[in-house]
Amino acid sequence: MGIEAAIGLAAPLVGGLLGSKSASSQSKNITRAADQSTALQREQLEYLKKIMAPYQQAGQDALPALQAFVNQPAQSFNFDYASYFKSPEYAALSQQAEQAALRNAAATGGIRGGDAQVALASIAPQLAQQGLNNAMNQFQLNQGANTNKYNQLQGLVGLGLGSSQQVGNAAQLFGQSAGQNAMTAGQARADAAGQRYNALGGFLSDRKSTRLNSSHVSESRMPSSA
Repeated sequence: MGIEAAIGLAAPLVGGLLGSKSASSQSKNITRAADQSTALQREQLEYLKKIMAPYQQAGQDALPALQAFVNQPAQSFNFDYASYFKSPEYAALSQQAEQAALRNAAATGGIRGGDAQVALASIAPQLAQQGLNNAMNQFQLNQGANTNKYNQLQGLVGLGLGSSQQVGNAAQLFGQSAGQNAMTAGQARADAAGQRYNALGGFLSDRKSTRLNSSHVSESRMPSSA
């Protein structure tokens, strides 16, 4: 094989190898960029998980309390007059009211009059109505406090749930992006490997073709036998 033929044969290989080297360098750059992008996104995800962790924990801590609160039997208002008339509160208030009525009757000179008797008789109904009003007010206060407690617990649970959803969405996006980055890097490596294979395959094919041509030329130059 002459020098010119050898150069002509090697030229495609050299060109292919140079192109392969460029493709390999480009593949490394693409892979490095994809890895850096994935690492940055992972760092952002970990930071989000870190800052959301207290809110998630608050929601988790409030959930059992909310469940226990909701499972409590419903409260209804019921005022027991008989129990109220037997209570120490009624006894003390009734005694004070009777003493005040008697002092007033004595001051006006009508301690044995009808007005005094009416005043004494009205003590029990008035105190009962006062006890009923007080019990109703306390019930409404308790209901309001329960409503506030429920809203607070529900707010904490909602806060934890919202934080978990944010982390979940971020994790899903990270998974999709990381997968895309991995596919991009893999495709770049595959393209570089394919270009190296094509360069070597082309060289071997050209070399085989050259050998066949040389063999045919040699056979044609051989003297024919008589």
